[in-house]
Amino acid sequence: MPYTEVTFLIEPVDPWRDVLMTELADIGYDSFEEGPDSPKGGGELRGYVRSDRFDAGALRQLLALRDPHVQVSWQHREIPDRNWNAEWERSFQPVEVGRDVRIRADFHPAAEGFTHELIITPRMAFGTGHHATTRMMVQAMLDLAIREKDICDLGCGTGVLAILAERMGARHCDAFDIDPGAVDNARENVERNGCIRVQCATGVADALVGHSYDVILANIERNVLLDAMPLLSAAMKPGAALLLSGFVVTDRHMLAQRAREHGLELAERMNDGDWALLGCRKPRNSAQA
Repeated sequence: MPYTEVTFLIEPVDPWRDVLMTELADIGYDSFEEGPDSPKGGGELRGYVRSDRFDAGALRQLLALRDPHVQVSWQHREIPDRNWNAEWERSFQPVEVGRDVRIRADFHPAAEGFTHELIITPRMAFGTGHHATTRMMVQAMLDLAIREKDICDLGCGTGVLAILAERMGARHCDAFDIDPGAVDNARENVERNGCIRVQCATGVADALVGHSYDVILANIERNVLLDAMPLLSAAMKPGAALLLSGFVVTDRHMLAQRAREHGLELAERMNDGDWALLGCRKPRNSAQA
């Protein structure tokens, strides 16, 4: 299958390279390579997408290409077939979150001393645990009471958070993603980790209608989270927790305001570089929708 390589020049590079990478993953880009940074604060990102999915019009709609605070130029070329597994195997190293969680590929040796060791073989670059937002979600999950709880992982990617939820004793976890390829990958990883209480399906926030959860995990792009807030709140049981990430620190106030508008109380706040996490709770005296 031929691929298209799109090379982006970004100034300033932080946090916009990460923002752009997240947005590109949402529209089907499979893998990324970061180029060298310039002394003036600019940088390079190369994204790869199947040529039949390349859409110049979709690129022009991305936030990172329209925001007045960043300058982005790009060019593209079609490239010959590459061994994509070999590409990411060369760079993919295990991710460790303290001594609680270790995320590795199936070709890495096991390691002792970790509470949870997850085996994730991604078809895409997002969801391996390397990204700051995934690491923060893992850290925040470790402080929640998940045993015997009903969990939803919205925007599951590789399924890493859903798999961790089962390892932490969840009663059941629904894992949804808008990309059918990501759902197939999540199913493979669920099976690879021996999970039996994770159900993967293609879906967006509408998939939550008619369900109620003790914990909802949503590591998605900012605008999607803002639009989905009414459905997220409605799907939370009284006392339920909502963990949100996928946005930069300067956008957290917008998520906080929208959460309050829909009856949620603010809880966890985390930063990792320019990336942010916000935790919310539904009051225990709330009437369930």
